[in-house]
Amino acid sequence: MDTDSSAPTTRAPFQWAVVLVGAVVVVLLGLMVRHTTGPTWWEHPIVDTARRFPIPFRDHLIELFEPIPFAFASIALAFAAAARGHKRLAIPGLGGCLAAVIATELLLKPLFDRIRLVPVGWRHHLIIAGGPMFPSAHVTAAAAFATFAWMIVGRRSRLRPFIVALPLLVGWSVMSKEMHFPADILAGLIVGPSVVYCIASATRATTRRFDEPVVEREPVNSSY
Repeated sequence: MDTDSSAPTTRAPFQWAVVLVGAVVVVLLGLMVRHTTGPTWWEHPIVDTARRFPIPFRDHLIELFEPIPFAFASIALAFAAAARGHKRLAIPGLGGCLAAVIATELLLKPLFDRIRLVPVGWRHHLIIAGGPMFPSAHVTAAAAFATFAWMIVGRRSRLRPFIVALPLLVGWSVMSKEMHFPADILAGLIVGPSVVYCIASATRATTRRFDEPVVEREPVNSSY
């Protein structure tokens, strides 16, 4: 019995259920922080902790997931996927990484419109610092990149703990610099993997459908 061929079919309903739950969580978080200008009550202690304990190399982590470096890193990962024999995953994985960030910037951020106000001047006038915050594009990019890498490496690869830690470290870094709040981080950790998984799964299902051999039926002899 070939257990490998039946495993994806068995896991698929559970994985799609996780994606659906994640989408609901993102929407609920977005509604909770929509149009807010600062951390909510449950975010304050987390932000304060991240500010007190910053990661020494946080600036390098953040810069890695700026638009241009992230695009080049994703392309390099697609080439790595092809080189490791995952040619059918290379383009969907790359597309999923880019689509996750585009959806965050052009759809989710304008939809929930969470902004950060900072006091400026001796009269403490409040001004908007940066653009919309929810979800964090840096964390979304890091989580999407990590999901793509997770699909490429082997099950026994020693890189897997580092892959899991990458988006978490990026999230802690942007929080310690007060660029984002915990809800923004959590949403990015959900959106990135979900988009990559959906695009990769849809492509895999389409490819499998076209690759199935066409069985031609023999004509029935109607003569007696």
